[in-house]
Amino acid sequence: MTGIMKINVSKRFDHNCKVYAFDVKIDGEVYREVSKNSAFKLIMQVEDVARELDMVVDVHGQQYLVAA
Repeated sequence: MTGIMKINVSKRFDHNCKVYAFDVKIDGEVYREVSKNSAFKLIMQVEDVARELDMVVDVHGQQYLVAA
């Protein structure tokens, strides 16, 4: 293994306290207000790249996507 790629998923709430989007931070680069589907796709793409580079992926907040 050559390193770790870190992913952090956080929720965005509307004025009714309902989740309307997600922010996905990947090694410092932030994708703001993405859909649940787009967030899953970003995570899968990072996992593919990490596999090619022999890296580990550390995902925080993925449970938010499952529950949404």
